[in-house]
This record gives sequence, structure tokens and C-alpha cells, in this order.
Amino acid sequence: MKIVRSLLIVSMLVMVAFAAHSGGGREEGPVTIRFMSTEADLPGDFVAEFNRENPDINLVRVEEDWTKWMADAMAGDAPDLSRMGSGTDIAYYVNRGLLYDMTDRLRNSEVVRWDDIDVMGSSTYQYDGQVIGQGSYYGLPKDYNNVGMITYNREMFRAAGLEDLSVTDPITYEELYEMAKKLTIRDADGNVVIFGYDYAPGWVKHLVSDMANARGISIYNQDGSAMNEDPEARELWKYWARFQVEDISSNVRNPSPGWTGAAFQADRVAIVQLGYWFGAQLMENENYETKYGWAPTPILAEGYPRVASNLGATGIVMFSGTRHPEKAFRVFEWYMGGSYGIERARTGWGIPPLMSLAPLLPADNEYNRTRKAIAYDDAQFFQPWQASTYITAAMYDHAWTSNIDDLVLGSIDYDTFVDRMYAELNAALRRGREEIGAQ
Repeated sequence: MKIVRSLLIVSMLVMVAFAAHSGGGREEGPVTIRFMSTEADLPGDFVAEFNRENPDINLVRVEEDWTKWMADAMAGDAPDLSRMGSGTDIAYYVNRGLLYDMTDRLRNSEVVRWDDIDVMGSSTYQYDGQVIGQGSYYGLPKDYNNVGMITYNREMFRAAGLEDLSVTDPITYEELYEMAKKLTIRDADGNVVIFGYDYAPGWVKHLVSDMANARGISIYNQDGSAMNEDPEARELWKYWARFQVEDISSNVRNPSPGWTGAAFQADRVAIVQLGYWFGAQLMENENYETKYGWAPTPILAEGYPRVASNLGATGIVMFSGTRHPEKAFRVFEWYMGGSYGIERARTGWGIPPLMSLAPLLPADNEYNRTRKAIAYDDAQFFQPWQASTYITAAMYDHAWTSNIDDLVLGSIDYDTFVDRMYAELNAALRRGREEIGAQ
């Protein structure tokens, strides 16, 4: 099986190399650059503007579908540029020869200047073949966020007799848990009407990683071939599971009326950890300046170091087999530092990847000044989350969501929950290692 998988990888690399070579030579005349992205991150009016101003390029957005992307990549015909949900996934694709090394182009760019790249938030797009966060650049985040930063409803805090949180001194994760318990409200029938805290399943692995980094341990075994079975590593997953088990967070027994952010906006959740970008969405609500408060990413416990992460940061990568790397990179430059990048910075939906754009972030009131200050303060303590180079971020999420309901409903205990989650992840890690011929 290992030989078959290795041959498939070699075949894939040959097809990609052939596709890139067959499109070699000078890039002449109008060319079509396909950009895989959601419309929210590549709006049609900006695409039209780019095409008007760049008659030698026909920029076309294609719907985001990474399963199709992989099939197209194996055939040597994936979109030239793609939106990647988590930058740390680059290792998975680089190990399969599917992403373009942008380092030299970035060093020579006059738009995305090398010394202007915000390394604090962009390092998740670096990979040296072994370690994420160092080495060559395979893309950049469209923007980044300190996803552990706390947003809370001040009115709910006052009703529960809790004081506003400090904007400079982090609380501990145990304090977060105790506050969330106190803020959870049930009706006469025992149904939860306000969750003290809620999170999206995709956040869990990052928050666990932050806690592991603070403790100085890995979530994997020594060679990264399996999950870490040490009790202190297993306890980190259990910490987040208990929020759902105890009905502090939404679950199969008390489902949320919408995704985490929407439920918070609808006054159904008291505390969330969504990061800087969420502040822009909350500005749609009345009295947002006084209703919502901000606090830094919590620490593991007193005496432990501060650790934060950026969720891997959603960003843009280039297919290694693109037939038009020069023109694809021009689109990349426009997206990061051109008119579209400038507009994104002005809206305050994320910290820009270029330091020169930071002054454009909203700072018109205390609300925006506070969330910006905390974001940059948290960023000083960024560590790339402990992503495996063998599997993608989505695989962790499936292992969590496919087992958490049974734990909440009481059909399994905490240890069985972790066992089952680990079994799924270990199988995925084993397949990933076989695919690239890792020993």
C-alpha cells in the first residue's frame, strides 16, 4: 500500500511539472487567471475593477471546493490562485509538490515589499520542509486575527454581578470556565436560553494547541506519527469538551440558533473567542461601542507564559503548476497590497499582512482602538498552532464533531471520547505519512 501511495504522489508531481513546463516561455497576450475563493473574499465588483485596469489579464473567480481542487491539481489544471482557510495547511500540499514557492517573487515585489510583511501574523505561510513558521513563503494571509481574544456582553456581565475584564491583563482559562458557568441561564424547564460561552468546533484544535504550547508539550507523540497519550495532553481536549457536556456551550441537547457569532449578536451567548475581525461584524448592532467588551487571549494558569495564535490565518496560495506565474503573482500583489487589500484594511475585518496598511484600520472610537490594541498585543505572543504536516485542519474538526454528541448524551465517558477522537486522527496521520513515504 505504501508503494502504491508513493507512486501516486510521484505521478502527481510529474503531471504538475509537465503542466507547468507546457505553459512555459514568455507570457504574451491576455490570459485567464482563475482564483478559487468565496465571493465574500473576492467580490465581483473588485474583480470587474481589476479587469478594467489590467486588460492583459482576465481574472475569473471560481467557487471554493478543495476536493475538486485536489483532483484538478492531480490533472495539472488547478486554479492559479486559491483561498486557503488555514495557512498551516500549506505543509500538506507542499509535501505533495502542489504549491508555488513565492519567496523570490516576494523579495522582488514593489507592491508587497519584503520588509513590509507582518511576520507576526504571516509566518503560518512559511514552511521549510519540516517546520511550519520558518523557511519559504507559499502565500500570505489575506489578513489575520488573534482568535483567542475574548469578546463579551457587558450587559450580561453586569446582570451576573461580574466586573468588566481588563484590556491588558489576561484571565486564566479556569477563570473563563467559572465565569461562563455563572453566565449560563436556563428557563423553568431547564433549557439553556443564554450560553455562558460558545465556540465553533473549528476553533478547538487551535485553543488546545495554545494551551499545549504554554505547557511546553506537543499534542503528538515524539515523531508526530500519532496523538500524544500523556494525561496532561488528553486533559486539554477534555477541558473544552466539558463546556458542551455541562450545557455551558451549545450542544446536541441545547443547539444554538445559529453559528457562534450570530448567536452572540442575538444575545444568546455571553462570551466568545473569535478575534479582532468579529468586531467589524458587531458594528452592525446598536450601541456596540458600549455593549461589548474586549480582553486578551487567556493564559493557561498563573505563572504560565502568554500564548496566542491566528487560527493558521485564511490566505492566498498559488498552484505550483500554474502556466502564468508572473500574471498570477500580479493578481496576488493587487489582492494583498493593491486597491482590494487597502479596502479590506479600512473595513477592520482583520489585521492586514502588510505593516504599511495598519494605519488604515478603524480607530474612530474607543471600541475600535481597544480591539486593535489588544490584537497587536496578542500578536507578540503568537505561536503557530501545532498543525501536523501530514493532515489538513479539517480532519481534526471531523474527529471532534463526530464524537462530541455521544459524550454530551452520556453514552461514552471523557476518556472514551478522547480515545475515539485519537483513533480517527491516528488513522489520518498514518495515511498521510504513507502518502508521502514518511518512515
